[in-house]
Amino acid sequence: MLKKFLAIMAVIILLLFPRISTATEIPPGRWWHIPYFAEPLNITDQQKEELDKLFDHNRSRLVELKKQVEDQKNELLNTIDQEHLNENSAMAQMKTLESTRTLLAATHFSYSLELRKLLGHDRFQKLKSLYRKWPGLQPLSPTNQEQGK
Repeated sequence: MLKKFLAIMAVIILLLFPRISTATEIPPGRWWHIPYFAEPLNITDQQKEELDKLFDHNRSRLVELKKQVEDQKNELLNTIDQEHLNENSAMAQMKTLESTRTLLAATHFSYSLELRKLLGHDRFQKLKSLYRKWPGLQPLSPTNQEQGK
């Protein structure tokens, strides 16, 4: 019974967490070099340099943590798939995975806070609004799909 519960919980965590962790209100990448965002926000060349430095500083750490999460997820799945389930090992692996996911989320949040400080309240709110309306995020409507053929 406990083995089934652990397996079900691990699968739920593995399936649900990626959706939560990728939910974001700010564009990914170097959005400040895209006129759609940079122009309405009046991003100066100096601010672009600051944003580049902030992005570069955080990118390698985020990439490293994402890789660790994927590796640990695979280890957990391998542990659960073993013929003879080692519950202690599975729980330890799940805790390690969740710890790394928490660190990844904290690192991403820290980046967002630095971005918010640099832009200020009004421009940060405008960035989020622009991102929600960005044509790159909009699903193709039937009309757009017909035009794309």
